Amino acid sequence: MIRKILSIILLTSIFFLFVLNVDFGSSTSSFTPELITRENGSQNMVSSIVLDFRLFDTFFEVLVFTIAIIGVSFYMEKLPEYKGEDTIVSSPVIQIMTPILFQIIVMISLYIALTGHLGPGGGFAAGVMMGTGLIGVSFVKPMDEIEDIFKKSKIEKFKILSPLFIIIYGIMGVLWGDAFFANFPFTGKTGELLSGGSAILLNFVIGFEVFAGTWTILYKFIKHRGLL
Repeated sequence: MIRKILSIILLTSIFFLFVLNVDFGSSTSSFTPELITRENGSQNMVSSIVLDFRLFDTFFEVLVFTIAIIGVSFYMEKLPEYKGEDTIVSSPVIQIMTPILFQIIVMISLYIALTGHLGPGGGFAAGVMMGTGLIGVSFVKPMDEIEDIFKKSKIEKFKILSPLFIIIYGIMGVLWGDAFFANFPFTGKTGELLSGGSAILLNFVIGFEVFAGTWTILYKFIKHRGLL
């Protein structure tokens, strides 16, 4: 029920944004690389484009990804649960090293999400890295532990909030930038951590969405198929 309500709110919000003819900015741009860096404040020009100048495209990428995850979850729930034995790797080395490596992967992922506007990285890369690390953990953890973590985290519900958060962020852009999806007015000095306006915030939102989607698919496949 909550999923249906959130989906309705999301679709209704998108509809009214078009109906109200909110100013999305010009579809063409004469900005040079120097002007893009100067206006956005991000040292990584890709971050400037993805999280500012073409954020509308990025939003729909996140939305399509979210809908795909919901579709996979809906389909997998119709399959019977796997009743066989857990496929756990018994090697002591893998049993010990995998959880340690996962913590290292999480720290690296948080770092590249935090500094994605300064160099290579960003939310998509961070989410994929954490999701990949979680796949490794699934090889050494029994199904009941994975299921317990999944249910307690409520990550399947929280992941739906990411597109809604981006929509709210876009609407607020009209308040401080007179345009939908306008960047935060404080861009900082190029090359510093607190630069790029809303880059850090959006990178963490996107990273969480990608990680949550990966975790959801992983959990559903293990629960209903027993294998990855």
